[in-house]
Amino acid sequence: MTYAEIAQIERISPRDIHIIIKEEEARRQKYKDQQQRQELSAKAYKLFSEDKTTVGVAIALNLREPEVTKMYREYWKLRGLDKLNSIHKETNGNIWPLWKLYKELIKKRGMRKEEVINAVDIAFHKLPHMESLYRQAKDQMNEMQLTRQHLLDHKRLGKIKYQY
Repeated sequence: MTYAEIAQIERISPRDIHIIIKEEEARRQKYKDQQQRQELSAKAYKLFSEDKTTVGVAIALNLREPEVTKMYREYWKLRGLDKLNSIHKETNGNIWPLWKLYKELIKKRGMRKEEVINAVDIAFHKLPHMESLYRQAKDQMNEMQLTRQHLLDHKRLGKIKYQY
């Protein structure tokens, strides 16, 4: 039907019909785009579950980095790994110290979670005190060495004095 025929049946102006049709086309396009995004997300999640990297997913689905990163974080959330995303946000993306802690303590040395927590607790709470004790012991050792050297020098001078 033409706009004029619809306008006559509905008793509204052809201009209003044009507006209604444009709005419906926009709504349908939005729905179609949403469906495509959902299909794309599902494909990305499947690739992530197959251990594909973000680069691999970006290439396979022809996506840009921001889209893939968003989908990867959604995937983390779906898998219950959203704590990683929280850590990433809290550290402004600087998660390398945590990665190093994981690699060096947990992976390389085979430490259990409780042992790592204990080691970090010791480092955080007791290490400053232990460093202070170490400095005190080192200072005392230096004083004792000076005293010893002074006594040796004094003894040598005494021997030399009596030889004359």
